[in-house]
Amino acid sequence: MRSLPILLPAALIRARACPLASIRQVRTWRLRFVERAPAGPRPAGWSDLVEAAATPHADGSVELAGDGFRARWDAPHPVVGPVRLRGELVVDPLDGLATTGRIHRLRLLTGPAGDRTARDLSAIPKAVGEDAAGVPVDLELGVT
Repeated sequence: MRSLPILLPAALIRARACPLASIRQVRTWRLRFVERAPAGPRPAGWSDLVEAAATPHADGSVELAGDGFRARWDAPHPVVGPVRLRGELVVDPLDGLATTGRIHRLRLLTGPAGDRTARDLSAIPKAVGEDAAGVPVDLELGVT
């Protein structure tokens, strides 16, 4: 099973801008890659390393195509070919690129950046508190 960790930001849940979904459902997510240095502890199994092929677009963004996923990246300079980046694949319903997968695991991240806790969920919550950072989603790729 190929698994892809993506982050559903709490701001999208609060704005009700994400689809309700539960474990084992197949969903299409629009993804954007956000470069960032690791910020505190991550949930077990969460990776911040993304390997993909980069293709520049006329609008200045770069398309990342990895093993079973696509994402838009606002690269700091034109990039072509294989890349290995540190950051996160984040749900961006307006400008992201489509990736489809079966939801394998959902967790709610809460607390400050240096002291976050993760709690397993069976479905994406309809609302989250102000202390929530988002919901890490593990997608099983290669399913339709």
